[in-house]
Amino acid sequence: MNNIHSFTKVILSAIGIFFAIRIISQMLMPLGLARMNPSLESVAIAIAATLFFGLCLAVICYAFVYKREQLAKRIIGTIELPEPDSQILWLPAAFRLICVTAGLYCLYAVLWNVVYNLMQYFSFKADAAQSGYKVMYTPKILNIEQILSWLIMLAIGIYLVCGAPHFVRWQVRKTLEQCKAFEKIRQ
Repeated sequence: MNNIHSFTKVILSAIGIFFAIRIISQMLMPLGLARMNPSLESVAIAIAATLFFGLCLAVICYAFVYKREQLAKRIIGTIELPEPDSQILWLPAAFRLICVTAGLYCLYAVLWNVVYNLMQYFSFKADAAQSGYKVMYTPKILNIEQILSWLIMLAIGIYLVCGAPHFVRWQVRKTLEQCKAFEKIRQ
């Protein structure tokens, strides 16, 4: 195993721990909202959201802690690579790791926003049902721009989690061109 794979496994574990902590903190929010406004809908959504966050937590722990060796192999390539003599061979691996991390963060942001807005909607419905009268004003929780931004963020997140191959190739090529230009200026 070379340094690139060791570095990748450490970074993948750190990513897994970071997102596990974020998800654990979010698992408690729906339960608190359901406790504030107890109704059948809010309790059901809180349980569903907690189960969904629990499933996400299990998948993240499985992929980034238990299966990090296979994930590192998919990101970097074969383990039997010779130790790189220069920083150039580290560029694609570093860019892919950054893309995977950014993609996971995009997916996390979309997931959090969807669950938060669902909980806000059901909390409003529970308040209206408890008040006993028809509420004339309904909050504008979702609009088309918000849904469109979530879909764009979801697509970008999926592309980045896949390693963003086109972007990584382009960025490595541009970085190497800049390094060559810098070397010419220095000489």
